Amino acid sequence: MWFEGSDEGIVDFIESLGSSPDDVKSIILTHGHPDHVGSLPELIDITEAQIFIHEMDISLLERFTGLKKESIRNLSILKGNENIDLLGETQVIHSPGHTDGSILLYNRSRKILFTGDVLITNSNGGLSLPKQEYTKDMEMEKESVKRLARLDFDVLLPGHGPPIIENAKSKVLRFIKEVISQVTV
Repeated sequence: MWFEGSDEGIVDFIESLGSSPDDVKSIILTHGHPDHVGSLPELIDITEAQIFIHEMDISLLERFTGLKKESIRNLSILKGNENIDLLGETQVIHSPGHTDGSILLYNRSRKILFTGDVLITNSNGGLSLPKQEYTKDMEMEKESVKRLARLDFDVLLPGHGPPIIENAKSKVLRFIKEVISQVTV
């Protein structure tokens, strides 16, 4: 969680991995909700990281951090379909619904999918959609989940909940069939 005031916990976690804030090269914001951007002002001050966010979530970023786009050092605005260096080449996939600018990050070579809040897991590792009250367009959200199922991945890393480290795609397909709709992907 990145709520305002979480920066010390984030730095502590980075240091627990044997790294320092100086080692952070990129901060990729999967969307602009406060639990994902709240500590960005502090993290900008303590890292030299490149900041990435989709163009359609800039207004959320500004609202929830008090920062203005022009004042954010090292800001890169995404549109979707870019490739960035995250565990090797990783594709940015625009996946609106939760917010207008929600993104997925897909590393094809490692078969890893970072879902942000497009698809999350519960404490038991079961899949779920984000809560309706925090999602701008639930029908669009469901379509984004259906599209992500076309990717080839084994590992799913959500913005909330534990990761799924094996058979992730088959679990997503089952979730779509049982929860979202009968769909062919």
